Amino acid sequence: MNDLMLSSLKSYWERLRAGRIAPYRAEIDPRQFESALENMFIVERISPENMRIRLAGMKICEMMGMEVRGMQPGYLVDDDDRIRFERLMNVVMAEPAVIELKLSAAGGRFRATMLLMPLRSDFGDINRVLGCASGQSEAFAAPLAFRIEDVTITPIEPSAHAEPREAMPGFAEERTPFDGAPAGPRLRSIDGNPNAPAGKPKPGLRKFRVIDGK
Repeated sequence: MNDLMLSSLKSYWERLRAGRIAPYRAEIDPRQFESALENMFIVERISPENMRIRLAGMKICEMMGMEVRGMQPGYLVDDDDRIRFERLMNVVMAEPAVIELKLSAAGGRFRATMLLMPLRSDFGDINRVLGCASGQSEAFAAPLAFRIEDVTITPIEPSAHAEPREAMPGFAEERTPFDGAPAGPRLRSIDGNPNAPAGKPKPGLRKFRVIDGK
């Protein structure tokens, strides 16, 4: 990858996942890649057939000539490539994989590279895509209808030394170890109640086993 902005963003993503399949969305710190914020977007898969752009930087909106938040990700490319593009989005989340796209627009006069990387939701599901598009020229006439020229798919393999994490950090409280925990009240069982009235219990009444906390 020759683009400095995209390679820096991918390096940050690699450090963040720390050998896991993908980092959590909540772990992303925008301050770590401020230079790429305007060119970034996040796609969320709501259902198998429904994906939406949740966040989009100013440069992405300028390329499309409109606000793209809430739209389907296929609108980022030309009509003829929309189905293919959304399939590639699913590959990013299902494999999972990192995908690099070579794009062109305006009859080949404008070229761009797009990077797509998986993200986990707060509950651990891989149902988000972190994307970033970098163009070779700042001069363009919106909207740009990107055509997919080339695709590079790199499957992700977890590291054997990766630390497993099943819940989003920050939501799960630290577990209190059992050893050394303050002892609770000692309970003793009382089989009978010395104050109970003599005779058979009335119909409909249940016998309870009394637990004394003293």
